[in-house]
Amino acid sequence: MMTINPDIVTTTCGRTLDLSNTELVIERSNSLFSYNIHKLHSGEYIIAEKFYANPFNNRYILLNDEQIELLKNL
Repeated sequence: MMTINPDIVTTTCGRTLDLSNTELVIERSNSLFSYNIHKLHSGEYIIAEKFYANPFNNRYILLNDEQIELLKNL
């Protein structure tokens, strides 16, 4: 029997990370999906997009401080 930990995710760049030990910076959701930003101890950020109807479309995008600052200025 295989146990699945929902806090262990694989980012779009292929890194496997544990979201249970992060700081939740932004949490947004509606009836279709949730959009959360987690800050890692390394200073990097994870954008977690979770789609309730189709979890195969979930995405976990890893960003660093410079990329977050660029997004703020868009």
